[in-house]
Parts: sequence; structure tokens; C-alpha cells
Amino acid sequence: MNSSKGGWILFLASLGMMCGLIGSDISDLTSFSEVWTPGFIGGSMLHFATVVTAFIGGKLIPTNSENNK
Repeated sequence: MNSSKGGWILFLASLGMMCGLIGSDISDLTSFSEVWTPGFIGGSMLHFATVVTAFIGGKLIPTNSENNK
């Protein structure tokens, strides 16, 4: 597996994790008008930051250490 493919797989896995985390937050809402509250938006931004960080980390990790000597 090359680094690009690994990065995309990690990105998809992170999106799945983000959907699970936001799904838990959405299930705690009493109405959809609460989506526009600062707490919900801040939590969603934290989940998004996790996905972006995992994607970039997956792109930066070298896959073949013998070529990096």
C-alpha cells in the first residue's frame, strides 16, 4: 500500500469516527434549533479538527523506512 492510499483509508476511517461522535451529539439534542448553539458548533469543529489532523498525519507518516536512510 502506498502512502497516498493509506492516507485516504485513514481519512475515511476518521470520517466514520466523526459521524459516530457527531451522531452521539445529535442524539442528545431536543430540537434541531440547538444545532446553531455555540456548544454544538464548537463540538463539531473539534470533531472536524480530529479528522483533518488524522488525515494529515496519515499523509506524513513514511511507509518505507529503508528508502529514508
